[in-house]
Amino acid sequence: MKTIVTGEEMKLLDDNTSKVYGVPSVILMEQAAMGVVRELVASFSKETKFLVVCGKGNNAGDGIAIARLLNQNGMQASVFFCSDKDEGSSELFLLQKNIYKNYAYPVENEIKKGYDVIIDAVFGTGLSRGISGRYLKVIEDINRHDALKAAIDIASGINAGSGGIMNAAVKADITYTFSYEKTGQILWPGNEYTGKLVTIPIGITDDSFVETKPHMFSIEEKDLKNLPKRPDHSNKGTYGRLLVIAGSYNMAGAAVLSAKAAYRCGCGLVKVLTPHENRIIIQDQVPEALIGTYDDIEGSLEWADAVVLGPGIGKQPQAVDIVHKVLEKCDVPLLIDADGLNIISDDISLLNKHKNDIVITPHPGEMSRLTGKEVRDIQKNLIDTACLFAKQYDLVCVLKDFRTITADKGKTVFINRSGNSGMATAGSGDVLSGVIGAFLAGGMETAMAASYGVFVHGLAGDKVFIKTGSCGMMASDIIKGLKEIWNKVD
Repeated sequence: MKTIVTGEEMKLLDDNTSKVYGVPSVILMEQAAMGVVRELVASFSKETKFLVVCGKGNNAGDGIAIARLLNQNGMQASVFFCSDKDEGSSELFLLQKNIYKNYAYPVENEIKKGYDVIIDAVFGTGLSRGISGRYLKVIEDINRHDALKAAIDIASGINAGSGGIMNAAVKADITYTFSYEKTGQILWPGNEYTGKLVTIPIGITDDSFVETKPHMFSIEEKDLKNLPKRPDHSNKGTYGRLLVIAGSYNMAGAAVLSAKAAYRCGCGLVKVLTPHENRIIIQDQVPEALIGTYDDIEGSLEWADAVVLGPGIGKQPQAVDIVHKVLEKCDVPLLIDADGLNIISDDISLLNKHKNDIVITPHPGEMSRLTGKEVRDIQKNLIDTACLFAKQYDLVCVLKDFRTITADKGKTVFINRSGNSGMATAGSGDVLSGVIGAFLAGGMETAMAASYGVFVHGLAGDKVFIKTGSCGMMASDIIKGLKEIWNKVD
């Protein structure tokens, strides 16, 4: 599991490494430069011509040190300074500039053709205002150049926290970031300007969090080995009983997808509550499922180890009554999705009635209805939106987007990196509900069930993408992809 940090957190880690552990900042800068140079020397021939474009801060200091070390390793590197004035420059920048000058290594007065690689060292993770003037022109010149673009720590112009673009940004082919990946490199649209992301260790470790702790993470495929193992001596009751409350009159698709996905993720028993008219369809599509009707809510709640509420139930009076009843009577972990969320948005106080843990899985439109915020504002602030809502209502919020955010009651954040655009299709969210529901029913801790569920769901989509492409994928294909995951895990 990877730790992810914001720009502000990275500055704190840098400061703590120097102040608490006594590692001088210049040492960290040299280690950063040496790490990048090792990568560059291993990747490019000595005929490669590098141009390092430098601003005036510590990021530029990294760039100058990289240019010096490239030359000392027999490579061809020149530096271009965005400004000919040293006013407002950082101390480390001035130090590195003076060292570079003493060696009399090449300096360019313009970004001209003839270079194979342009190294972006204009702005670092501390950029907080829009780019304009001379620096805007520099970034435009870099982007126009046909050379490969390599960014140092972060592509200039990306907000390191939100991933927003500060008027303009370098469109990097590769980014060499230091110690930890930054949220702005993972979230949209910053990810589109980051290119291949390579993390360079420079001596800043988790120790530098000191009194705080890492709180943002990204699950990787290798982490699936941490999921609970299925013991040989077990039966269907060992793996949990999931109640799926889904579907409306002659609309059984959501219930089918959720139930199938739950079984494909190891759930022992799945019971579907749905209108009477849907029974034959569900029996045909998911013969393994138990089936009941909405008349059997209370008895089914007593049977269940976890509940999925909302896929395809509509907003008719009966559906509203069901949501009210479940939130009042249910005392096991509860996942609320789709129409369940739309009904709650009309009376948000319902979220305070549940006796156990809640997971909600809204997309930005549903989140807009829950919070009253504009969709565009939510998408600009995915992490903050999810965290604030999770904290306010003491729940786990799975905010679905290009990068789905799972916020655990405002304390821990998981940024999901699996999945692809083919999964933007009807029913994909129903599959996700079933996946997370299965993990909840199996006894996983709520935040882990949600975050691993999101990752597994996306990974399943990635497995079938090879066969379907982005346009040919259906929600049922994602369920097929689940089989491929467990074949490898087992």
